Amino acid sequence: MMQPVSAQQVEIGLMLGGSNYSGDLSNEYLVPKETHFSASLFGRYNINKRWAVKGFMGYGQISGDDKNFGSYRNLVRNLNFTSDIYEFSVHGEYNFRKNNINSISARPFLPYAFGGIGVFSFNPKTVYDGKTYELQPLGTEGQGTTSLNELKKYDLTTLCIPIGLGFRQKIGDNFFIGVEGGVRFTTTNYLDDVGGVYADPQIVEAAYGGVAGILSDRSIELILPNGNSEYLNKRGDARSVRKYLNTDMYFMAGITLSYVIRSKGMACPQF
Repeated sequence: MMQPVSAQQVEIGLMLGGSNYSGDLSNEYLVPKETHFSASLFGRYNINKRWAVKGFMGYGQISGDDKNFGSYRNLVRNLNFTSDIYEFSVHGEYNFRKNNINSISARPFLPYAFGGIGVFSFNPKTVYDGKTYELQPLGTEGQGTTSLNELKKYDLTTLCIPIGLGFRQKIGDNFFIGVEGGVRFTTTNYLDDVGGVYADPQIVEAAYGGVAGILSDRSIELILPNGNSEYLNKRGDARSVRKYLNTDMYFMAGITLSYVIRSKGMACPQF
């Protein structure tokens, strides 16, 4: 007797979870309370039992705040930010166990690793005096000012390299459920608007206005023991004090659910 076999080559799915980041305003660690909601859509093409390729479209939010830390350096820098992340990437996946893509009844457990390349957009913002300001247009490190015109404003869309691990379990003829987490190495040190040295706030103010000058060095908001406020950082002082990597990174992790789109294959004998 001959019966058609359904080839499980294509899946569509979603991932719901969290996002976080590592950079200057996290002191290069992950700060759990700065984790935010993330959501992603993906499509997977199973090339064979070991390899698959996945298109990924994700949204997340990242944030950081010097107030999370008690050091004097964090105190006098006094910066914070939030940013939405929009990612479009392609991942190659390797299954550590074979995925029997031609079997409807098989219920494989599939741990896998992935790596890829993508583009993402970000836009760091902060709140000052009750209003939200986009930081990149304000040139907070002197970018684009007359005195520092060799410094260009950083791009808000750039490359990322996703790398991570996951596992998924088939729970019916048509569905996989799983967990996935990955780091995104980026090509920018400005996810948090911090990547260089302090400019003179007066230079920034002359180019972009009074708020820009204050946001370039927020130590001016601190009340000193004498009851006054003043800029505590000097032009040329390090605003970014990276020790390990010269670029920021962000993370996405969550629970995945995917649906198998079947395509009819050639008939196989049944005994």
